[in-house]
Amino acid sequence: MGDQRDDQPEVVVHVGDGSDVPHAVDPARPGTAGTAPAPEHPFLLLTRTPTESIQARYLDDGTYELEHTAGAEQRQLFTTDALLVRDIIWSWIQRDTWWSTTVAWTTVDPAVAELHALHAELSDILDGISLMDSVTDELDQALARADELLADIDVDFGE
Repeated sequence: MGDQRDDQPEVVVHVGDGSDVPHAVDPARPGTAGTAPAPEHPFLLLTRTPTESIQARYLDDGTYELEHTAGAEQRQLFTTDALLVRDIIWSWIQRDTWWSTTVAWTTVDPAVAELHALHAELSDILDGISLMDSVTDELDQALARADELLADIDVDFGE
């Protein structure tokens, strides 16, 4: 039983530092990515299905944002209590109803969720545009340097 592994676990764990796409972590082989979320790993995302997940994010002000999604329903909670975060996540993993019946969640308005998704998408696009600005600046510098080098060349076209 010690070597037996479920290749399709019920809950998939993702961790991330907020700058990249979350990556899955195998709890049986956590390696260095299996460390607890901290400022260098500010979110923990657990997915049961593509439409059911729970996420804990560590915010800059020292609070935690928990977000639960089940289908189209999205609920969230803000707290500074790390033990509460742990208990909610563990209860969700165990399919215990405590996390949803005892804790005071706020339902996220679908319009607000849509605006949040749009904001994230536009941020990604704008980040790509700023990258293109730096590429354009470098290309302009290269063309200016080429103009300087070509100005020094005396080309005789057989005249």
